[in-house]
Amino acid sequence: MTFMTVSKRAVSLAALALAVALASPARGDDYAHPQLLISTDEMAEAVKTSKVRVVDASAPDLYNRAHIPGAVNLLHLDLAVLADRKKNGFPINQADAEKIIGAAGIDENTPVIVYDGGEGPNASGVWFALDFFGHNNVKVLNGGFRKWMKEQRPVTQEAPKVEAKKFTAKPSPAKVATLAWMKENYRDKNLVILDTRSFKEYIGEDVRPGASRGGHIPGAAHLEWVKFSGAVETFKPAGEIVKTLEKRGITKDSKVVVYCHSGIGRSTDVSLAMKLVGFENVMEYTGSWEEWSGDPSLPVEK
Repeated sequence: MTFMTVSKRAVSLAALALAVALASPARGDDYAHPQLLISTDEMAEAVKTSKVRVVDASAPDLYNRAHIPGAVNLLHLDLAVLADRKKNGFPINQADAEKIIGAAGIDENTPVIVYDGGEGPNASGVWFALDFFGHNNVKVLNGGFRKWMKEQRPVTQEAPKVEAKKFTAKPSPAKVATLAWMKENYRDKNLVILDTRSFKEYIGEDVRPGASRGGHIPGAAHLEWVKFSGAVETFKPAGEIVKTLEKRGITKDSKVVVYCHSGIGRSTDVSLAMKLVGFENVMEYTGSWEEWSGDPSLPVEK
């Protein structure tokens, strides 16, 4: 057997391993859509190739301290602009989304793996923005950087050289709720409005920067995003997530709108958890509390 034949076989095996890693779901939790997650073992195979774009969604100072080799830094809040959210519900305007995502070396055909510290909101925010703008090959690292470090896997402080790509966005307006839509529908008894912030924010004791008033949207149920987080993994097993939702009277037939403070982060984490377990009828109110509380004509409950 020649060296060239051996080399070609090695390349083929490496390509096969990558394909399996990207196609395989994180195991063991009976999720309806397990392909949305990737395990640390699968991630370790995926980072060996330049074909995958790994995105660290943590704050820049944390990224600079240490990150997974090959990862670029893209903070979820860079993809959430209140003026754009107020305009049409898009997390950010289409032109800026294409510029930011393309600059990260991502086009529509680039497999993406996104992670944060393991908490979920940052990674889910990037997942949501990419998904909203039409990128359908995005996985979230289950357990995030916390689990990666616990397993003593390689890290670096070196930022990769990134070749910008042309990303053409295909927005999905049906996935978001605008303020106009919320005004028309928030009293609908068949609609579940889910406030994913902390309880103190919900009752108005904690008014965070960007909010004009404390409290919550009238009729909104409270279900803090941390209820879906696992001890080590980013998400609890499917059965526990479903049970938590059903305790609030939310089933797969329910029509749900989720919101948090900024409309991307805690609420998108809940959206991702719900999608994982097959709850498909979920919209993001991207204006969230920043927008609702800022309109003095709108009612608030505490």
